[in-house]
Amino acid sequence: MVQRRIFLDANVIIESFRISVWTELSNGHYLETVEMCEREALTGQTTSDDRVTVDSATLRAGLKASHIVSRQERNKLTSAHRACMTMDPGEKDLFAHLFASHALLPPLIVLSSADKGVIVRAKDLGWLEHLISLEELLQGCGVARAKLACLDRQYSASFLSEKRTQVMLGIIP
Repeated sequence: MVQRRIFLDANVIIESFRISVWTELSNGHYLETVEMCEREALTGQTTSDDRVTVDSATLRAGLKASHIVSRQERNKLTSAHRACMTMDPGEKDLFAHLFASHALLPPLIVLSSADKGVIVRAKDLGWLEHLISLEELLQGCGVARAKLACLDRQYSASFLSEKRTQVMLGIIP
């Protein structure tokens, strides 16, 4: 059976390291990202008091690919979807790579992010059904309930479902 390609944003990577499930996640799924998300994950949130350290070697060992995104790919995305210009750099690069490479995502490619803006932009590009929560990914590789209980709410399946519904109903524009 062919594994799904899972594209992660920096926040999902950081959360995976925060609750110590990166190894389980990377052993259970075919994980990819873009260089900007990788850089953001390694840099972390510098304004946070509870900063999470992402080990570079461990991160890279768990990724099947970290794609370089060109200016041309970014321009292709933002020319076609102006609203994507306001996305965070890592998420914009993630979308640019997917848009340039796979304008219509096949069923074996999914995107994991906990950002409401990403959910809105995914709808704009017709990718709403390609979003998956970190919780769902972790359940798929047998992570213990105790670790799943440590996830911040925005990484849960219920959060994604709620926000996806709000986006579809126009509550979140």
